[in-house]
Amino acid sequence: MPVVQKQAAKPKRKKAAKPKGVLDRIKPIGFDEEEGIKINLYGKSGTGKTSLWGTFPDPILAIICSGGSRPGELRSIDTPENRGRIKSVVIESSAEISEIVEYQKDSEEFATVVLDHASGLQDLKLKEILEIDELPAQLGWGVAQQQDWGQCALQTKETLRALLSLKCNVVIVAQERNFNTDGDSESILMPTVGSALTPSITGWLNPACDYIAQTFIRNKTKEVVRTVGKKKIPKTVRLEGVDYCLRVGPDEVYTTKFRVPGGVSEDIIVNPDYSKIINIIQGG
Repeated sequence: MPVVQKQAAKPKRKKAAKPKGVLDRIKPIGFDEEEGIKINLYGKSGTGKTSLWGTFPDPILAIICSGGSRPGELRSIDTPENRGRIKSVVIESSAEISEIVEYQKDSEEFATVVLDHASGLQDLKLKEILEIDELPAQLGWGVAQQQDWGQCALQTKETLRALLSLKCNVVIVAQERNFNTDGDSESILMPTVGSALTPSITGWLNPACDYIAQTFIRNKTKEVVRTVGKKKIPKTVRLEGVDYCLRVGPDEVYTTKFRVPGGVSEDIIVNPDYSKIINIIQGG
């Protein structure tokens, strides 16, 4: 009898996994506890911005973008201890920041990345667009065409967005600018004082950061009670020296923002450091 060969069983096809849709992405609110804070620190020169970010978790990488070949702003934190905690690099082209971002994403070497400062990054972008070595000391709309400023704003935002996408702590440092002196209609809608960037970049950066704070100094004072006759009269007495302060509470003049449930517990931090900022963020 002829041998009847059995046909091999056909392999069963696996059902294709159903692509996940928007309903599969619904989940309770909450944030990764390992995600660092994204904060914009601005203030006048000498008010403690560098000293403040120097207290953030290490290792720290300081991306220096202030226009000079030597990071003189780091002198205030140049101590033997900080030399082991903090590394710095002076940026020669804006493309180098993209290289640093990719390295940090792959290695996660640094616990904190600082851009010091965003105002210098904006100037660097504009120099590259105009293809010049130096900008005039006094910038104005006559320095570049409107399309050049628009391109500068776009490129600066892209670089800042890349930095803020990092999982570590990110500190964006900026100089201070008064927005009510240029006669621009936007100043009616914006706080008087904020980061020294164009209104377009500042308007983008403010919502992009979870925390915005202003550094400033004020005279040291002490509250005393003077007795005049039978009355006790409180009086503020000025002392020698100054306090380094950080404005964190809502203010009608200064741009500030702390995304904290229930709002911040205090408006001003005296002698601020990372632990005091975290204490406020955690509701302390």
